[in-house]
Amino acid sequence: MDARRLRGPVLEAVAFAVPYIAAASWALSLFLHVPGQPWTVYSDVASFWYREEHLRNGEVPCIGYFLEYPPVACYLVYLARLAGGPELLPYYFAFGLISLPAYAVLAYSTSGLNLNQPYLPLIALLSPSLVMYGIYNFDHFFAALLALSLLLFTRGRHALGSAVLGVAAATKLMSVLILPLYLMEARGERKRVFVAFVAGALVPSLPVLLLNPGWVTEFVRYHSGWGLENAWYVWIFGDPFSPTAKLFGLALFVPLLLRSYSLRSGLLEKSAMAIGSWLLTSYVFTPQMVIWMVPFVAALPPLLVLWPAFEISNVYILLTWFTTDRPTHPWTLPQTMALVRAAALAGMLYLLYRNAKSRESSPAITGTASHPTSSSGRS
Repeated sequence: MDARRLRGPVLEAVAFAVPYIAAASWALSLFLHVPGQPWTVYSDVASFWYREEHLRNGEVPCIGYFLEYPPVACYLVYLARLAGGPELLPYYFAFGLISLPAYAVLAYSTSGLNLNQPYLPLIALLSPSLVMYGIYNFDHFFAALLALSLLLFTRGRHALGSAVLGVAAATKLMSVLILPLYLMEARGERKRVFVAFVAGALVPSLPVLLLNPGWVTEFVRYHSGWGLENAWYVWIFGDPFSPTAKLFGLALFVPLLLRSYSLRSGLLEKSAMAIGSWLLTSYVFTPQMVIWMVPFVAALPPLLVLWPAFEISNVYILLTWFTTDRPTHPWTLPQTMALVRAAALAGMLYLLYRNAKSRESSPAITGTASHPTSSSGRS
């Protein structure tokens, strides 16, 4: 059998394996973080239970008490508490079961973003971060919504894709960075796309905003008061609570974001640059946020080159976190891993940018680069 005839069945087998890989990642993550076991690895999901008496008593996060996450994340915690009842293990496993559809949506959407190269979604879903930081926080939900939004938008479902992006913003705020790209792409539909995003973000947020209007102020105060966490420039400033360091990160972020928006390239490339620029310059870059890049790695081959270094260093941030009582300070193992991760991410974004620039300079490609379903999202 020649190579061309063999390629079809191989690609079909790879595509067939994608949902099973996602299910295996989910199961391994669920097992890894089971509370109270000899092998247990720290998880925010269990931490919420231990630290929040209000949660154990069945109160609604973000409404009955403050939880430092957007409304959809609060509802997910409460749903796990309702389904699991007043004991830790049932609550944890309920959260895990609620997470399974997110893994399924992530598998479906990443596969749809790259139909011609199914090995890329397969590799992306083999990400160690999906195991280490899956049943850990809310980032797998965010990544699933982000991937689904991009899939819908690139297939011409602009309003629906934007509405899903809004729901993602009510889960983890930073999907808002992609909204300007949607508005640039959706010529003639901009008002509709914007209204859909606002509706997607506002509808799930209304109960919190109406029943606990002080939540917004408390949310802003909490996050603005947080120090540097896994930001590479802590090595420059030395102090994780330096206000100057935060301004430095913001000063780097703004031009990178604007350059992402101005690239004459595909929607997925510009979206990856926008999200990646935030991660690279943010004063808080928790390890679970790496999952945000999974949809882009599944669709954009240039990101794959340094993905292993990015992933391995990210996993070791948590594995080394408890080796010191000052894990956010420079000259510690966790921040060394964070520095390696930042270098890998910078390299990934550079390779993506270089690829976009080379396409920008090619007349044959430039003509289609701004189309929402350009080859960057399909190849």
